Amino acid sequence: MDFRIAAAALLLGLGVAQPAFADDVAVQIEAARGAYAKGDSLHALSALQAAIAVLNTRLAEQFSKVLPPAPAGWDAGSVDVQSLDTIGGGISLSKGFSKGEATLNAALIVDNPAVGASAAMFQAGPQVARQPGWSRLQLGGEEALLRYDATARSGEILMLIGGRVLLQIEGTEITSNDILVDAAKGWNTAAVRKLISAGS
Repeated sequence: MDFRIAAAALLLGLGVAQPAFADDVAVQIEAARGAYAKGDSLHALSALQAAIAVLNTRLAEQFSKVLPPAPAGWDAGSVDVQSLDTIGGGISLSKGFSKGEATLNAALIVDNPAVGASAAMFQAGPQVARQPGWSRLQLGGEEALLRYDATARSGEILMLIGGRVLLQIEGTEITSNDILVDAAKGWNTAAVRKLISAGS
């Protein structure tokens, strides 16, 4: 394996422009290349893992800025970040909100097979409306899918950005689907598109 090629693939695969990370990430990738050239696969692996850890941290910081703010009167929790390496790759961020017994959970998933699975719903055209409870709507120029069960007082709203990012808000003990729609308006979709287009 040519580690210079691997380095470029690592950065471009995550949708990140290389010059933005020409620092400790580049150092770790170069260290991995050198170790691999000497036949030291263990040190090569450790260096690449260190580079990936830094990239995950920086991407998490960037994507956390696109999460919706707490709706008026709601309390916001902290941002939870997870690497999805063990389930197909990519990264996910989530943030919870609460108001009494009501809860909302906003989640962002990037470059994971789950995004592709959800994309099938958006491509279903009018058929999605025949799935129990689902309807289509437009939010700030973005298509969204919404379902709400008044009896269960729960629902969710989905948005798909660039075929690579799934935005989801799930709600429990909520009194109407308007709560989901209003919360979803807080996503900074323009910033999401900018992040995934970097380096392309």
